[in-house]
Amino acid sequence: MGKPTRRDLLKGTAALGAATLADGALGTSAQARPLVRTRPEQAPSDQAASAPDRHDVLDVAVIGAGVSGAYTAWRLLGQEAERSRALKELRRRRGGPLAVGLFEGSERVGGRLFSVTPPGMPHLHAELGGMRYLTDQPVVAQLVDHLGLPTTRFPVDEPQNLVYLRGHRFTQAQWNDPTVVPYALPAAIRGKTPDDALVSVIERFVPGAATMDHQAWDKIKPTASADGRLLYDIGFWNLLLDTVGQEGWNFLHDGFGYGSVVDNVNSIEAMEASVADFVGSPPPHYRLLVNGYQTMPEELVRRFEAEGGSVHLHHQVRRIDRETVHGEDVLNLALSVWPEGRPLTVRARHVVLAMPQRSIELLDPDTFLFTSDRFLSDLGSIVPRPASKLFLGYDRPWWEDLGLRAGRSVTDLPLRQTYYWGVEGKQPGADPGNRNALLLASYNDLNDVEFWNELLTRPNRLAPVSVTRPPRPMDATASGPLVDEAQRQLRELHGPDARIPEPTSAYFQNWVQDPYGAAYHFWQVGAKSWEVMPRMRRPLPDANLYVCGDAWSTGQGWVYGALTQAELMLEEHFGLPRPPWLPASVYLGP
Repeated sequence: MGKPTRRDLLKGTAALGAATLADGALGTSAQARPLVRTRPEQAPSDQAASAPDRHDVLDVAVIGAGVSGAYTAWRLLGQEAERSRALKELRRRRGGPLAVGLFEGSERVGGRLFSVTPPGMPHLHAELGGMRYLTDQPVVAQLVDHLGLPTTRFPVDEPQNLVYLRGHRFTQAQWNDPTVVPYALPAAIRGKTPDDALVSVIERFVPGAATMDHQAWDKIKPTASADGRLLYDIGFWNLLLDTVGQEGWNFLHDGFGYGSVVDNVNSIEAMEASVADFVGSPPPHYRLLVNGYQTMPEELVRRFEAEGGSVHLHHQVRRIDRETVHGEDVLNLALSVWPEGRPLTVRARHVVLAMPQRSIELLDPDTFLFTSDRFLSDLGSIVPRPASKLFLGYDRPWWEDLGLRAGRSVTDLPLRQTYYWGVEGKQPGADPGNRNALLLASYNDLNDVEFWNELLTRPNRLAPVSVTRPPRPMDATASGPLVDEAQRQLRELHGPDARIPEPTSAYFQNWVQDPYGAAYHFWQVGAKSWEVMPRMRRPLPDANLYVCGDAWSTGQGWVYGALTQAELMLEEHFGLPRPPWLPASVYLGP
């Protein structure tokens, strides 16, 4: 795998827009959950850059108010931090409580957790980013319990739900009938569901894979092989094609509803992700946060502020340099404060980049991190993956007329996955007479994202973030042409008996736009994740600069991955003890 240069980083991948401007849009604009506080004018220090005082230096600056940044900031000021020797030394030097600042370039807390409440549905929330967690992800499940956030079951594959592939319509209960499934499959996977077919293929190469936990996977990753080749050096698409043929691969690709699951990424990592996320034994159970997934980072930030932490929205980091202040080595952060783009300098003894790959790439190329060939190689050890979501609100749950109640239907149309999200009147505490209903009309990834992109009508949607323009606001209102096409495909998916009314609200989000760059990431073919993850948590041994988030994790694309990397970083490099709500026996990764 070639090493990217700083010039390569500047080129990047052109960002395709996601937040659309209304063009015949339906209903009102998307309203995110209440923000913590917007304080664009406030900064920890506005002193002249030429004469900083020792007390103008933050102890820790956390960059990015997504879930990993919010978690990191909260833990640094929590009760367990009192037992950290490293943090005690920082407090002694300051002569008082730690000074921790949380900086976010956008107008909101949450990152890729983005919960929108449609009009007329106060108890339903369109999850335009992350939407669920697994009960066997202990860091998430136990944090949710610790924070007291209410949850409910998140159904997925219900027997009565639809499958519409190659123009054939059948139910989830009919996957096992080869006469119904329109694929000429090899005998090894004929009569199996996509889940069962994939796990049977994985177990050819990793016997017992279905019951392995993350610790067991990490033990075999360096040596697991097929035909004399290490699995981490083989693309998963290549491996599947050799094993089940093109027709078998098409069946898996179409039937899962996700192209990323069987794409050409690192085989051993793809196998682990598939087993852990989709096809494990016993199968995992999904949970939904009743008040929206965005409430998790919001609650973390509220608690962080209650402990004396400072939150600075609209503060976008542009460049990071080394500096010496009164004989002490610190890090100098050059920021732009929006909406006016005012330059600001912040100094910190420690800096945590709670940022995805693309956000780091967008830093000034002269940032000292980019002088390290090892860091550039590790930065490029993952590949960005696009995904988008379209939610539609209706004045009634029309899908119930077809016997559909919850979970998803799957299709090879660009919609890919449709989730019957909920009816307002059926939610706890809601007015039972309110029949307004919410549908996740399309959840798609990879090439299907581009289909929907072409129906957007927003100017400059290929333009990257620049130093002269603020980050795009999270306005997820969907355009009329996009909604019209989705309605057409919903009618095709559900058949001639479907009576689908015009939607009352519509929201679309594509996470490829800068500064996010992707909805999630996968490990590159050839990447040794067990070596990269620990290095990324502190990329340069001689700099108090750290990276956390889901991008370089076990559990990419999940809050689980973001939290495990943040917790490992805090334990390893800040000396924080494990919190009492998270047992010491829980394995967090290499």
